[in-house]
Amino acid sequence: MQTSITTTPDNTTTVLQDPARLTITVSEAARILGVGISTAHHHHKQTGEIIPGVPVLRVGRRCLVPTAALRSALGIPHPATP
Repeated sequence: MQTSITTTPDNTTTVLQDPARLTITVSEAARILGVGISTAHHHHKQTGEIIPGVPVLRVGRRCLVPTAALRSALGIPHPATP
C-alpha cells in the first residue's frame, strides 16, 4: 500500500519558520511549492535551481535547498532566532 505525502499549511509554516532548519530536501521544497517531486528534481538537474533564485546544493549524494533562499523567493519573512 502506497501512501501519499501531503503538506498542510501548518506543516509548511513550521518547516520554513524553524530557524534551526538551514536546508530542506528537494522533495520537501517541491511539496511546499505544490509541484511534483519528479518535476522538481528534473528542473534542478537542468538548471541547478528549484525555482529561479533558489539554488540546489549538492552535498555528496544529497541535494539540499537553502531555506533562506526559498523563504525570500516566496516572500516569507525570516524567523527570529531566540
